[in-house]
Amino acid sequence: MQKTIFILLLILILSPLSSFGQEKRQIDKNLENISWQYAECAAYYGLVYYAMKASNENETANAYRQLENDAMFYSLLLGNEGRSKDLAIEVTNARIDIYKKKMKLEADNRNENISILINKYHFECQELMQNPPTELIEVLKRKIVEEANNQSKSKDQP
Repeated sequence: MQKTIFILLLILILSPLSSFGQEKRQIDKNLENISWQYAECAAYYGLVYYAMKASNENETANAYRQLENDAMFYSLLLGNEGRSKDLAIEVTNARIDIYKKKMKLEADNRNENISILINKYHFECQELMQNPPTELIEVLKRKIVEEANNQSKSKDQP
């Protein structure tokens, strides 16, 4: 799974226009809900990252940073279904910001209260990251196939 994620991320970075096609499709409510869940986890991981960094727990902080990036990527990928690339980025960032504000209030804006967030979000986010929903896997597979088709078409053109 890690290798697949890395390959897809590399593809999306190298050719963003083809992988985040600008076509308009219907927004799938189920994918939207999953995108929200990943945005929530990205916010959680981001806040824990900063708390660990402030405590000089750099190795743990780096693990949380990677989880934050992965969750953000999944949220963006799913949020892009039925939206333009630019709008998907705006929507994903807004979702993460909403959750960060909520979580900061829950922790009373204090790093030493990070355990409140860990107790509330850790296991749910861990489950989501370790066992991604079938819908996410299907979107990832479709994007990889689309990108492979786009690359083979571009090689065939003079």
